[in-house]
Amino acid sequence: MDYPECLEYLNRLGNEVLTMKFGLDSIRRLADSLGKPHEKFKSVLVAGTNGKGSVARMLSGILQAGGLRVGLYTSPHVVWLRERFAVNGQSIDERTFARHFSRVVSVIAQGGLPQHPTYFETLTAVAFLYFEEAGVDVAVLEIGMGGRLDSTNIVDPLLSIIMPIGLDHQAQLGNTLTEIAGEKAGIIHPGRPVLAAPQHEEALRVIEARASQHDSPLTVFDPDLVQIRGSDEGRYRFALRGTEYQLRMFGKHQVLNAAVAIEAARSIDGIRVTEQACREGVQGAWMPGRIDRIARDPDVFLDGGHNRDAALVLAEFVVENTKQPRALVFGMMRDKDAVEVASILRPLFKTVFLTPIGSPRAAPLEMLKRAFPEGVAVCDAAEGIERARQGAATVVVAGSFYLVGEVLRSA
Repeated sequence: MDYPECLEYLNRLGNEVLTMKFGLDSIRRLADSLGKPHEKFKSVLVAGTNGKGSVARMLSGILQAGGLRVGLYTSPHVVWLRERFAVNGQSIDERTFARHFSRVVSVIAQGGLPQHPTYFETLTAVAFLYFEEAGVDVAVLEIGMGGRLDSTNIVDPLLSIIMPIGLDHQAQLGNTLTEIAGEKAGIIHPGRPVLAAPQHEEALRVIEARASQHDSPLTVFDPDLVQIRGSDEGRYRFALRGTEYQLRMFGKHQVLNAAVAIEAARSIDGIRVTEQACREGVQGAWMPGRIDRIARDPDVFLDGGHNRDAALVLAEFVVENTKQPRALVFGMMRDKDAVEVASILRPLFKTVFLTPIGSPRAAPLEMLKRAFPEGVAVCDAAEGIERARQGAATVVVAGSFYLVGEVLRSA
């Protein structure tokens, strides 16, 4: 199969979220048939509701700056599928992806699996093969959803990291923090250390119980160790344990993410990183679509956050670091709480443009209108941005990574 044929195969599997099936039997059997590639390299798992992607990238950057060969597997992709797979900061090329993907499909075609692997399971198997062949010293694996039954969770990690847990993906993970934390704490493996970011008390109790049950040493990061030194247009400087760091990513929330990544790098058994490697790793880390400025005069920011906690983070950044008047271009998936997000963002924007998104999961206009009754419907994000730019000093495109991806692909 060539690369376009691989994409066609994935598309036939259906939408990544709508066709999701939780469970580890299929991915374990598939990995066994591929020669257990996930056992050929060391790994770190990163779970949580918000911040896990940033931490995964920062941690991989630190380890790479420390001289290691590092694999990075993240999801979802924002612009192109190949973003999900990287070794030492370089995304997988089309030919290498197609070769590994073809091998996975060949094994699937032989049968013998309990069910056909899902979109995410298939890609996870590709990641395992890629990292094995690339000879990575360690792979940083971002959990796709939940943790306990996520296909990345068949590895035996050197360290499990759990970022703040909030309400998101309730249809799949549960309606309470206790239920969701139970899924995310499932990445805690017997005897393996755990690093948790500060958590709501309800979630922390679940994490502590799971760690105790599995005799897994648990460290909860203390935010008082961090001192913020200032910012440059929302890119923050901070000190941790006497060392100062500068972030490239926008937003005060990235300070905690960076601090957790640094603590993680320093706590991985058998790996030693210098302060310089930590500085280089967090300063060089970048993620498209996470408070991402793509234009000036007026400033245009993209943010794919799609839940209450992400909206609060975006609102804090907008208030502290952008000029009025502001315009919002908004679209969201139907399974997200647009009304709650709107209650946080609406007061900050003079005008709101509501845009459709090219996904079967996209919220229809009437749902967006319930969240933003004053919102003006537009044909697409491009029209929304163009109209927003005409009367605003700041334009924010927000509500979905699918929306952000459409903007970046057309840029």
